[in-house]
Amino acid sequence: MRVVIAGFGKAGRQHAEAIRQVPGVTVHSVLESDRRVAVEPFTRASGWPAVLADPEVDAIALCLPPGGRAELAAAAAEAGKAVLLEKPPCMSVAELDRLPGSMGVMLQHRFRLPRDLLDRPFKDATGTLLVSRPRDAAMHYTGWRGDSERALGGIAAHLGVHYLDLACQLLGEVESVDLRDLRECAPGIDVRVSGLIRFTAGSTLAFTIAADVPARAEHLVIAGDGRSLAIADGAVSLRTGDRLQTLPAEPTGAMRARVYEEFARGPDLCSLERARPVTVVLDEIRKAGAR
Repeated sequence: MRVVIAGFGKAGRQHAEAIRQVPGVTVHSVLESDRRVAVEPFTRASGWPAVLADPEVDAIALCLPPGGRAELAAAAAEAGKAVLLEKPPCMSVAELDRLPGSMGVMLQHRFRLPRDLLDRPFKDATGTLLVSRPRDAAMHYTGWRGDSERALGGIAAHLGVHYLDLACQLLGEVESVDLRDLRECAPGIDVRVSGLIRFTAGSTLAFTIAADVPARAEHLVIAGDGRSLAIADGAVSLRTGDRLQTLPAEPTGAMRARVYEEFARGPDLCSLERARPVTVVLDEIRKAGAR
């Protein structure tokens, strides 16, 4: 599989490193409009129309800000290219509905969990989620990151999304989102959000995602139907009855490579359709910030 990386900021470079680890997947070229950004050792693509028309391009990794990305994804699919979206995958549920669910998405933390667990979601469970990823708002939320029309949101959409997606993978379809606290550093750019998510299978998740607390933590705990799960800073503990299974934290870069391994075969665990529940939650946060 020959991949064009569109956008060569931090995310684009992470994609390049992930591809380097996967046999049979290579970087065809990099599409980066800012000439000040070096793309070496890769070739710089001449432009979007040329990428779409090139028969040697098998796939496009869209590592661009979320605003306007769906239109590019749709055009790439129309041109017969496989598409891998950076997170957050879509600006809204309506946008997700316009794209093929078979596209891939870089929500690599899904690969932390045993597949049999993901194939048997919790029912009537209760859970808590805390994500604290400290960021200096004046330094971090600048440029496109400070523009809600391009960024979608702040801490929840760009850093909290991983563990929020994990919770949704385990708890299923979202029924409602009740936000209790929303703090912003700019219109539509959240730095702390708390609330309660109800799922159609009877489960609930209380969550807080924060950028304004000076300590890092990522903890997800779910209990229900004879099982309990805890994920703390990437390490997983799963108890089923008297049986305890533990999985050490896998390096994030290795999980990105696993996304590309699957993407080359055809998205399954990393498919866009599996991102629908977390997109519902982010959509509700976005709407609350717009009010």
